[in-house]
Amino acid sequence: MRKNIYNFIFNELQDELEGIIDYKYRSLQIFSALHKIFVDNFEYLPGIPRNIKEELNNKYFIPKLNLLSVSKSTDKTQKFLFEIPDYENINENHKIETVLISEDKRNTICVSTQIGCNVGCEFCATGKMGFVKNLDLSQILLQIYEVIKITKLKPTNIVFMGMGEPFLNFENFIKALKVITDKNGLELSSKKITVSTVGLKTKIRKFADLLVKEENKKIRNTKLALSLHTTDQGFREKIIPSAKNNKLSDIYQELIYFYRKTKTKITYEYIFFHNLNDKMSDINRISKLSGMVPCNFNLIPFHPINSALNPPLDIYQNEQFDKYGKYNSLLINSLNSFISQLKNKKVVANLRSSSGVDINAACGQLATSHSN
Repeated sequence: MRKNIYNFIFNELQDELEGIIDYKYRSLQIFSALHKIFVDNFEYLPGIPRNIKEELNNKYFIPKLNLLSVSKSTDKTQKFLFEIPDYENINENHKIETVLISEDKRNTICVSTQIGCNVGCEFCATGKMGFVKNLDLSQILLQIYEVIKITKLKPTNIVFMGMGEPFLNFENFIKALKVITDKNGLELSSKKITVSTVGLKTKIRKFADLLVKEENKKIRNTKLALSLHTTDQGFREKIIPSAKNNKLSDIYQELIYFYRKTKTKITYEYIFFHNLNDKMSDINRISKLSGMVPCNFNLIPFHPINSALNPPLDIYQNEQFDKYGKYNSLLINSLNSFISQLKNKKVVANLRSSSGVDINAACGQLATSHSN
C-alpha cells in the first residue's frame, strides 16, 4: 500500500526517502515543492529526475481534499466545506469546515483538527456532532493550502480554533506547527499562530515543555488561548462536560507553568451568556485571574446554533435572540456594560468580532451538517 507523503515533517521525509533519492538535497526539493508551491502530482516536481518521480509515484501518493462548497459572508468571511477521502475505506468519506477571516490587511485561516469533537460543549455545534476521528497531518495542512489556492491569499495568521480540540490530536497538531513554520514551507512566524484549548490537565504543561526545547525554536512563540467562558467551576461543568475531570484550579496552575516557561501572554476566550456568567462575582473572579499572569480576555457574543441544547442554554438561546439569531438591544447593552466593568477592574478585555455569523462560520457554529 502506498504511503501518504504529506504525513512526514522534513526530518522524517529525509529518513523516509533515503533509499530513493540520489542526493540528500532532493528531499529538500521535494518537501519545498509540496509545502511551498503545493505541487499535487509527482510528475510536476521541479528539478527531480524522471526515475525518482516514478519511484515516488510507486511508493507514495499525494492526498487531496475535495471542495464541496464555499459560503461567503457579508463581512468577507468565507467558509469552506471539504470532503476528506478515506484512503483506508474508499466507501467512507468525511467532511470538515475551514474558515478564512479577512480584515484589513489580515487574512486569518481557522483550521480544524478533528472531525467532530470529543469535548461536547453545550454551546458548540461541533461538540454536538460527537467525535468521528482525528485528522492526520496532511488533512490539517491541506485545509490551509487549499484555501490559499482557492482565494490566492496568503495567510497572515493561523488559528487552531476550528472543529475539534487540538490537544486531543496533539501529535499531528505539533507536526502541523513544524511544517507551517518551516523555512521551506509557508515559513509563517509562530508569533502569528494561536492554538485554542478547552483546558485539559497535563496537556498545557506538555505543550510548554515542548515549545522550549532547542529543536523546536521555530514554533517557540505559538500563542495559547484558553476557552474559559466562566470562572464558576459548577457552571463550567454544566456547559463543558470535560470540566468535571479538569478543574479550573488545576488548569490555572498549568497556565502559570506555561507562562513561566514560555513568557508568552495568555488569552482567555469568554463567551458572554447574559445573566449566567456576567454577575459581579464573575467580574471579581476574572479580575483576580487577570492578575495571575499577563493576559487578555476576548469577550465573544454567544452564537445560536441549530441544535437541541440542554438546560440552561436551551432557554437562553430561545429567549435572547431575534428571528435572525442576532442579539437584541438589551443584550448588546449588557455585554458592553460587562466589558466596561471589567476594564474598571483593570482587566484587559476586548470584544471579539463575530465574523461569519450569517453563514454559520463564527465561534461555535462549525458543523458540516449545517453547511450550505
